Amino acid sequence: MRTVLSSVGLNIRAQASKSAAILGTAAQGATLTVLAHTDQDGGWFEVKGATVTGWISDNPTLSAAGKLVSYTSTQPPFGALYPETWTVTNSPPASVVFRSQSGSDTFVVTAAATVTQLGRGRGGYRQTDDEQVVVCGVTTDLVAYSKVSAQSTLPALPGGVVPEQYLVQVHLTLDAQHALGIDANLSSTSLLQTVRDFVNSVTFPSPLCER
Repeated sequence: MRTVLSSVGLNIRAQASKSAAILGTAAQGATLTVLAHTDQDGGWFEVKGATVTGWISDNPTLSAAGKLVSYTSTQPPFGALYPETWTVTNSPPASVVFRSQSGSDTFVVTAAATVTQLGRGRGGYRQTDDEQVVVCGVTTDLVAYSKVSAQSTLPALPGGVVPEQYLVQVHLTLDAQHALGIDANLSSTSLLQTVRDFVNSVTFPSPLCER
């Protein structure tokens, strides 16, 4: 099974080719059953939807493995898809916490006026990686950090979030007065793809999200 991440939906084509006829479009959050895969023409999945069977690009920014569920918030204003086994809670005044089934891994989404107010990095951590990502039309960086071994414990964060071994941050400037931050606290780097799937599904009020 795969879940559509793209905010504008994902075309289902008659053949595994970008030039093939479009049979339909699967909306963001739609789940598709995978029937086959081919590496031809960049890589494609043959999928079965509710009404159409055809081919979708296997680009990992457009769909994700497994079933994800939708969440929409008014404060901060954003939408995202997250694993169906996770829970979500509001953490006033401007944060939302997504928590794994084990309870140790969290994604914290926070609104601020600027990315500077969101804060980069965290005391007791060192940066280990930096990759460019596009979030609903906005280009930014996905920055990974690892806890310094000399500091084995750190105080809990707001909302009862516990700092884990790894921190992954994606901070977005939406406009001159609004920014959105995603801070993932991870016990294992095996969850990095889950972070990328979440980030690739994020939407917010902006014409860029409709492109």
